[in-house]
Formats: sequence, C-alpha cells, structure tokens
Amino acid sequence: MIRRFALGGLLAALLYVPAWAGVGISANAGTLGLGLTLSAPIVPGWADARLLVNGGRITRHETTAGLHYRGRAHFRNAALLADFYPFGGLFHVTGGLYYDDNRVDLTGTPVNGAYTVNGYTVPAAAVGPIVGTIRYARFAPYLGLGVSNDARPRAGFAYGVDLGVMWDRPTTTLNAPGAAYDPPLAAEIASVRAQIETQANRLRAYPVISVSLGYRF
Repeated sequence: MIRRFALGGLLAALLYVPAWAGVGISANAGTLGLGLTLSAPIVPGWADARLLVNGGRITRHETTAGLHYRGRAHFRNAALLADFYPFGGLFHVTGGLYYDDNRVDLTGTPVNGAYTVNGYTVPAAAVGPIVGTIRYARFAPYLGLGVSNDARPRAGFAYGVDLGVMWDRPTTTLNAPGAAYDPPLAAEIASVRAQIETQANRLRAYPVISVSLGYRF
C-alpha cells in the first residue's frame, strides 16, 4: 500500500518537473533490486532530498543433511533520504528511513524420500512440506555515504553511487504439518528455526549498495 502511494507520488511529481528547477529522475540498481529515484536540491550544492522505490527477487538453493532448501528473497522498498554535501562537491553523507516490505520464503524438500532434520530422520509422508518465512520490521533507518551531482541545480546528466547500511529486525517462522503429531520432530523444527533466525540476525545491518543514472531538469 505505502509502496503504491510512494510510486504514485513519484509519478505525479513528474507532471510538474518543468516547474521544479534542479529536479532529477534516475534509474537505480543495487543490493535492494531495481528502482526509480526522484531527487531535488534543498540547498543547491549543499543538500538534496531523494524519494525512491525499488524491488527485485533472488533465489538460492542449498542441499544439506538430506534436505534441499530453496530460499527466495523478495525486495520491496520505498525510502525518503536526505543527502548532505559537507565540502560542497560530489561527496555526500546520507540519512533517512526505508519502508521495508522485504521477505524471504523458505521451502525444504527431501532428497531421498525422507526428511533429516538435525540428525532426526522421518519419512516425508509423515512430515509434509517444511515452509517458513523471514520477515522484517516495516520501517528501517538508513545511514550511508556516496558521490553524486544531485544537489547541483544545473540541468543535465545525473549520476550517483551509494554505500550504506539499513538497520532492520528479522522475524522467522518454520513449520511442518507433521510436527503437530511428533514432539521430537517439533523440537528439531524449532531448533532449525532458531538457527535460521540466528543467521538472519547477522544481516540486521543490511548492506545497501546502489548506482544510479538519470537526468536533472
């Protein structure tokens, strides 16, 4: 919902670009997927504001201990950022807030007709599908640095490179229908979920790297 609102605001703003000296529109790509950015100088040459939306999808596969895991990461973000140019050049420091609708869908399937979870083996028919998710808090603060010419009021080619960190909090679920009737299996599933959450917590500070190209009016 918020992502649609942000995208709608971005497109609506473009209708008034001719009246906005220094406003820029760029395409960007990076560790949060592909997207669009609208930028405008706050203090020409010293500060600018950016509204951006982006998204994408990445799938990874891994087989371990008789289980084949598939993890599919979905990126859906919107952000409001402010860039400050302390030396009046291209280098900037950035702070802001992301609306984070990112998630990872997890699926586990048996390799040889049986699930082996932490050394506990159960026929696949007695377990059912193992599915889980990793979700994140809706709002995540961002801090970074980079180089760009967005704050300059002159029309022309616009570019930027950003390196930063988005802080977020993951929540993990992992379920199997058969665990409701098998307490040892339920304990093993809970143990695996805890291991996954521990790994997810290592990315609470998610690296955000992006490059952008566009035009400033």
